[in-house]
Amino acid sequence: MVSLASTDRAAGIVAPSAGGSLKRKQPDTHFDAEHLPSNQIKRRRVTFDPEVDVRILSDVNEKSLELVGEEVRRALEKHATDDNSAYDQIRSLLIFRPTSADAPVTSLLQKYVIALTNNVPLLDHKCSGLVHAIIECSWIARNEQFVRSYRHLLRSLLSVHPGYTSPVLNMLVNMFLQLPSPALRQQDDPPILRTRLQTRVHECLKYILRQSPMMSTFLAPILSSTFPFPTDTTKTHVQYIKNILRVSGYCPELKGEILSLVMDKLVKIDVQIQVDMEELEDDMEDQIVEETANDAEEEESDNESVSSEESLDGDERHIKELRESVAKLDAVMDLLFSHYDSIFAQGDLFDIDETFESLLSQFASIILPTYRSRHTQFLLFHFSQTSPDLMERFAGCCSHLAFDQRRPHILRVAAAAYLASFIARGAHVSGPVVRDVFDLLCHHLETLRAAQEPTCKGPDLRRYGTYYAISQALLYAFCFRWRDLIVTPDGTPLTDEQLMYHETDFTWHNSTQEILRHNIFSKLNPLKICAPTIVTQFARMAHHLRFLYVFPLLETNKRIRLARSMGNGYTDGVGARETALTMKKGEEGFLLDAYFPFDPYVLPRSKRWLSQDYVQWKPIPGMEPVAGDVADEEEDDEDDDDEDGDDESDSEKDVDVDGVDLDDATDISA
Repeated sequence: MVSLASTDRAAGIVAPSAGGSLKRKQPDTHFDAEHLPSNQIKRRRVTFDPEVDVRILSDVNEKSLELVGEEVRRALEKHATDDNSAYDQIRSLLIFRPTSADAPVTSLLQKYVIALTNNVPLLDHKCSGLVHAIIECSWIARNEQFVRSYRHLLRSLLSVHPGYTSPVLNMLVNMFLQLPSPALRQQDDPPILRTRLQTRVHECLKYILRQSPMMSTFLAPILSSTFPFPTDTTKTHVQYIKNILRVSGYCPELKGEILSLVMDKLVKIDVQIQVDMEELEDDMEDQIVEETANDAEEEESDNESVSSEESLDGDERHIKELRESVAKLDAVMDLLFSHYDSIFAQGDLFDIDETFESLLSQFASIILPTYRSRHTQFLLFHFSQTSPDLMERFAGCCSHLAFDQRRPHILRVAAAAYLASFIARGAHVSGPVVRDVFDLLCHHLETLRAAQEPTCKGPDLRRYGTYYAISQALLYAFCFRWRDLIVTPDGTPLTDEQLMYHETDFTWHNSTQEILRHNIFSKLNPLKICAPTIVTQFARMAHHLRFLYVFPLLETNKRIRLARSMGNGYTDGVGARETALTMKKGEEGFLLDAYFPFDPYVLPRSKRWLSQDYVQWKPIPGMEPVAGDVADEEEDDEDDDDEDGDDESDSEKDVDVDGVDLDDATDISA
């Protein structure tokens, strides 16, 4: 360290008198100064202490912490008086890339970080340029000592100047999207793994959040605004969602908001895929899913993607983008299944209850109001079947939403479809639950019929949309769970042999048979309004099981022409929205859509989570097959989830009595 020269006067040296001349007089050079009288000495002499170590710093990186601290303090004080030279030098040290030849070594930069921490009160609004240099500093890949000092600087900065909270949180959250390269480090820093970089980001964020409970209120909108755009890559979406799910683990006050945010963004991607699928031919849908499955394990570089994009025409580019969207949805769904499974598999009843309540809240506020959501609801479908209690809670939630008179009709209709689809397709839904739901639906159906039939002049979807939604829910659920409705002496379901050789009429649960008969042959005529594919299949199965014989009514319905009601018109909006969104024309616009939200799940990677949860369509044993019936191939063939038994268009036009596979009633575009 450079020592200060000693300023002690030498013995025998006397300062010049006050009255002496200021003009320097040069004595003869051959005289010895020591022999001069004291009054002739005109200047002060300086001597050096021989015991003080005097050396010159050959390397600026050897500055002591005390010297750096004094340098920083003086620079900030001078900057307050508009002397910016030292201030700018410190700022430039922070913004150098670690790999730059002019960049300071990490050990020296750490001293500046510590010095800035000690002078945080001086970093007011006038020092915003220096503060932003601190925030943008390449800190993530340096050694552990530097990272700890930098983390402490950020926390001290936010405690004294909370106005910098948003820039600091934005810096950290942006690393969820794109993590800096591990190569951005000084040569004196040890190598570091990319996973460790990600951990450092979370450690820093957690360290800051512990400072004040109010920090999370700043973080929530930043997580939402930074969420990847729908057009961003699959890798970007997966990486970001993984990170914010990790945040929900150590910031429980944001857990609900984070899970809802992910669900909301995912539903939008899901719906956009269905909208795009509507514009394609039916065979293209199967091709896109098949190509997505083939590409699931292939990774293309960005350069390859750009070059291939330039060589495609408009239609090919659209197909490619749609395939990428399907792959993106598939990857994120797989990630969410894995995330929730880690909670349900632990068996902690409190965590399971809290998580399932969060899923039910997301269902009611995000999924249910979104028309044509196709895949996201399967999170509820899967995890509600993990225990009888959760099954009843989900069915109860759908029932409450379907019959709550305070809710819009459109939501009640959708909730009825969810309820019917859940009990029809849920492999783990028990017989008692199925029968309880049938009792509930039959009760409400009969109540509506009694109230509406006296003034009914004919079938009208717009007047009686809720009634027809419940009717179709019962028809659909009957086609899948008819076995649970047959009453046996010992309470066990009939075997296939008992069913085939049973000669007398079956005994049906409670008043299911009578209630459906009264309603089907009422003035409301639900078989005319319900989706032809479901009506046709129900007619064949009901006849084979000696439940109801409705073929004469179907023939009569062919001669009934539906027209727009001139009365109250669109009283519930069901028909209006279906017609607008599905582009139905003619009489099809007056029929109920064959939409059941738990129809076949086709995403190739994430479908593995549902392999044991799903009831596949199977015909009744002993019932003769007809043209249009499709065997249950989707259970064994991953590429043929939507079979091609395409009699739907003919059955919709002619209401033919030919059988139709219900797994084809709704496909990926439904």
